[in-house]
Amino acid sequence: MSYPQGEYPKGGYQQGGYQPGPPGYSAAPYYGAAQQQSTTTVVVGQPTASHTTTVYRSSGDHFLTLSVVMTCICVFCGGLLPAVLTVAAIFVALSAKDDDLRGDEECARRKGRIALVLNILSVVLTIVFYAIVIGVVVKAVANANNCSLGYFSQSSFCYNYGYGYYYTCYSSVCI
Repeated sequence: MSYPQGEYPKGGYQQGGYQPGPPGYSAAPYYGAAQQQSTTTVVVGQPTASHTTTVYRSSGDHFLTLSVVMTCICVFCGGLLPAVLTVAAIFVALSAKDDDLRGDEECARRKGRIALVLNILSVVLTIVFYAIVIGVVVKAVANANNCSLGYFSQSSFCYNYGYGYYYTCYSSVCI
C-alpha cells in the first residue's frame, strides 16, 4: 500500500512489517523524513560484583555409631566395665555432635577423640577380660589332667576310731 508524500496512516509509519518502538523512542530515520531529536535519558546500571564465602564444616557423627555398636557388643558379650565405658562414649559423642552444631569445632574434635579413646579402652578391657578367663580355664583344665596322672605317696598310718585299727593312708600329689 502506498501513501502520498506527507500522508501516513494513523499510529505511525510501518516499514517492512516492523512494529513501532516503545513510547519515548523516536522511530528509526528513513529516507525522505526529517530527523527528530529525543531528550530521553536512559541510565544503565550494572550490578556490582559480590563475593560469597562458604564455610564447609564436616558434620560427622563423632564416633557415635561406633559407640552404639560397641555398647551392643559389650552388653551381649558380657563385659560390665567395657559396657559402662561405651555408654560414657555415647554421651561424649552426643555432646561432641551438639558442639559441632553450635559451631565449636575444636571442642567437637576434642570430645570426638575422647569418645574414640573410650571405645578403644573398652575393646582392650574386653580382650584382657577374656584372656584372663581363658587363662584361668586352661590352667584349671591342666591341673585336673595332671592330678589324674599324679602318683600316690604313703603319708602315714591312720587310725580308724570306728573299727579300732591302724591302716596306711595314701594321698595323691598333683604336679
